[in-house]
Amino acid sequence: MLAPFVLERCVAGGLHPVEPAPLKVSAGIVRQPLSHPYFIMKRIFLGSAAAVTLVAFAQAADLPQKAYTKAPPVAAAANWTGFYLFGGGGYGLWEADQQTVSGLPPIFNGGPRHPVRMGGRGYFGTVGGGYDWQFNPRWVAGVFADAQFGDINGTVDYLSGQFVGSTKNRLSYAAGARLGYLVAPNVLSYVNGGYSHAEFSQSALLPNDGTSPTFLLPKQSLDGWFLGGGVENSLDLFGISAPGLFMKTEYRLAEYGRKTSEVIGPYGSFGDTVSVKPYVQTVSTALVYRFNADGTPSRAASTPFAVKTAAAPVNWTGFYLSGGGGYGLWAADNQTIDPAGQVFLSERMGGRGWFGAVGGGYDWQLAPRWVAGVFADAQFGDIEGTIYGTPGYASLGSTSNKTSYAAGVRLGYLVAPNVLSYVNGGYSHAEFSAADIRLASDSSLTGYTIPKQSFDGWFLGGGIENSLDFFGISAPGWFMKTDYRLAEYGRKSTAVLFNGTPSSDITSFKPYVQTVTTSLVYRFN
Repeated sequence: MLAPFVLERCVAGGLHPVEPAPLKVSAGIVRQPLSHPYFIMKRIFLGSAAAVTLVAFAQAADLPQKAYTKAPPVAAAANWTGFYLFGGGGYGLWEADQQTVSGLPPIFNGGPRHPVRMGGRGYFGTVGGGYDWQFNPRWVAGVFADAQFGDINGTVDYLSGQFVGSTKNRLSYAAGARLGYLVAPNVLSYVNGGYSHAEFSQSALLPNDGTSPTFLLPKQSLDGWFLGGGVENSLDLFGISAPGLFMKTEYRLAEYGRKTSEVIGPYGSFGDTVSVKPYVQTVSTALVYRFNADGTPSRAASTPFAVKTAAAPVNWTGFYLSGGGGYGLWAADNQTIDPAGQVFLSERMGGRGWFGAVGGGYDWQLAPRWVAGVFADAQFGDIEGTIYGTPGYASLGSTSNKTSYAAGVRLGYLVAPNVLSYVNGGYSHAEFSAADIRLASDSSLTGYTIPKQSFDGWFLGGGIENSLDFFGISAPGWFMKTDYRLAEYGRKSTAVLFNGTPSSDITSFKPYVQTVTTSLVYRFN
């Protein structure tokens, strides 16, 4: 008999119950006949499942095919822990606050003279080494020491322009620490600081009309401190890539303590002194060879400690705006001519100060790793220094680079998908403020004025730009860039005004301005 449950379901479904065939026993095993309800239900279930499967495949064949892409590869990460050596070169400017103190009694115009800012500029080489420790997946700390040797040449002033000498920052060395953040696995952005020492060469002091040397200022050694920063990345440019080789570009500003030296005459010192307090600003690019902690060359590593997901590609094509600030020095070759046509010795004046910057441009990503663009920007601030006035007597004034603007082009290489290293160049314009001329002896006004001056020239520079991802701060469209620039302007001769009227005294001025700027960038894509 059918079980009551089976019988009930068959009747409800309109089926006629069939008595199952009797059980067969073979070799002690009970066998169900194929007409048994168990096999009937099994055949119905399997047939239904096969039909559903065929329908599903048929429907899938009519659907659009979904494109599948490989998961982004894990970025190879540099092992930043270990020793390194480096060597390279750069360009620098120095500005020195100088003051002469005459040993004569005040009745004979003795005592301190008005302070002046002198300047220098030139190239240098650098070598050094250090040790880094990657103490966190994105943070690196280290210690280092380096030396610079070159010819950053400028002017020493004695008696406010009456005597002129040349001095060179030939050697400096430093020891310090740095702290860096990995904006990409192979790109380290860092700040540094520490102790610095500088040597300035001996100076033969000539009368400003160029006659024979009369006095001597001895070689000076100065101690101070420095602050700076830079970017270091694994070397991968134009297909050049080698285990252990990196490249870094670094900015540094060093301030040294004031040092007072006695002026030496034909018969020794006689009581006059010159005090000097230099500021030296340098930008250098160097090749770095890194050793891992075990002494082997640093290379792309896949250790869990250092690896993170590859940076998402950035669309670099589009417009952008930028705003920020920075610090700058200028050095200007300054020469005066009196009404009789006497040309006095050229002196290299100096200035320093802060500024703000705004700008914008358009970039075009012309290849997977190359970006080209055009831009314009403006700087406004107070990079203040000294300019000499009338040559007939010791007189000088203060002038400031208040405004400058530039338009140019840049070409960049993507050292990581979100990090652009670039060079730039183009046209530049600078404005220097009017200067009221004062006597060096007592700082009293003379009635002479050098009017505001405008200069045209060119600039060269470079920098690094990366998507903003720092201390957890990250937002679409926001980037950060640090930009170095050296501008050279044409020489300009200007008639010195006396009570507002042009006089026969002429001053010529040819400035060089070196700036470093950090800005926030907003990119429209």
